Amino acid sequence: MTWDWLIHSDAGLALRIGVGAAIFAILALIDLARNGRHATRWREYALLLIAAVVAMAFGAINDVITSSISWEYFYYGKGLSEQLGPTVPPDPSRLHAAAALVGVKATWSAGLIIAVALLLANNPSKRLPRLRNRSLLIYLPIALTCVIVGGVLGGLTGYAGLPTHWNTDFAEMLQRDEMRPRRFMATYGVHLGEYLGGAVGMILALGLIRRRRRQRSAPVPAAV
Repeated sequence: MTWDWLIHSDAGLALRIGVGAAIFAILALIDLARNGRHATRWREYALLLIAAVVAMAFGAINDVITSSISWEYFYYGKGLSEQLGPTVPPDPSRLHAAAALVGVKATWSAGLIIAVALLLANNPSKRLPRLRNRSLLIYLPIALTCVIVGGVLGGLTGYAGLPTHWNTDFAEMLQRDEMRPRRFMATYGVHLGEYLGGAVGMILALGLIRRRRRQRSAPVPAAV
């Protein structure tokens, strides 16, 4: 087993995910055995799992849709040419399947990062009460909405040709042809906008968690 295989291959990715899941499962079982009904670690890990699954599902669906907009983005930009063969455009079913896998691999870690940030925002504090772990789930749709909005805005920005201002390759593509480069740039913009939207969504969710904890810590006014 080489380091390159572990880091860059699909099998290595599956092994890393499996080992990580096994470690989390063992820690959750230990916490459950020690604390019984008061165990909390498994609830935190459940949030991590849900966030990762939601992110992977979104990534797969998103890349199937965007590969329909521009097959060149995935064939050339994501290095799927060797996998899909020399025929262009590639077979749509194979393209969508390969793109879905690209989406899964690109988003599972993003889901974990957002979930970890939510848990950290809910860390124990002497001044602020903690929220229930299950209540943190409501902030995942908020982050996801920001991702979608960012993707839409990024796609419109790309289709309008704005990436040509910071990438000369895009400018040259746009001079050669009208529609296909715009579709390529739109797909590029969707993905870039989604990453930016995810960052905004995470920051927004953290702020809302902090606000809710402060509201719960505020004293209730006495009845007159």
